[in-house]
Amino acid sequence: MPENIYLNYLSDSKLPSADEDESHCSERIQRLFSVLLFLSLLANGGLAYLYHTKNANQHCEPKRNYFNSDADIKEKWVQDKGRFYVFSTDTMDWNSSRERCQDLGGDLVIINSMEEQEFLSERVIDYHWIGLTDSQTEGVWLWVDNTPLNNNLLWESPPDDWKVENPLHGEDCVILKGEKWGDVSCLRKEKRICQIPCSPSPQ
Repeated sequence: MPENIYLNYLSDSKLPSADEDESHCSERIQRLFSVLLFLSLLANGGLAYLYHTKNANQHCEPKRNYFNSDADIKEKWVQDKGRFYVFSTDTMDWNSSRERCQDLGGDLVIINSMEEQEFLSERVIDYHWIGLTDSQTEGVWLWVDNTPLNNNLLWESPPDDWKVENPLHGEDCVILKGEKWGDVSCLRKEKRICQIPCSPSPQ
């Protein structure tokens, strides 16, 4: 009799097979993985939102405070993406313009993207100096931080080092002309765009 009970137990069709157990386990793991993936995406989305809103609302100040200086009345300061752009209304040669930008705690502007180019060109009507020159080696264009120019698409016409204005040095400095650049004599008097790093303002 006990032997019959044992056989009946083994032949009971209602008991789950090993394959069914494995299938249920696999489904549970898939559900758990889906939940974990969803929670991970939700957490990442929340962190991205917090990061964006924190940076969007972040106030900053120039590394040196020149806003109260009488000398700055003729300069317009515009804050964008962690820096200030300072647009002058007076004119200077390229070297004097660079010195003025350095006095403000920055340098002549370095344009790193088309987005930045468009941002600047929308705000200027007249010619403005930018921080690009080939004064060290003719034809080798370097930004004021010594990084090489890697995009020549913005020239109004190819740089030609025309020597009429400056027979000794030709045209070694660059102005922003609307949406394009032009090489001109560094001795010309033009307006300038300075780029000043900003630091978070004290809370």
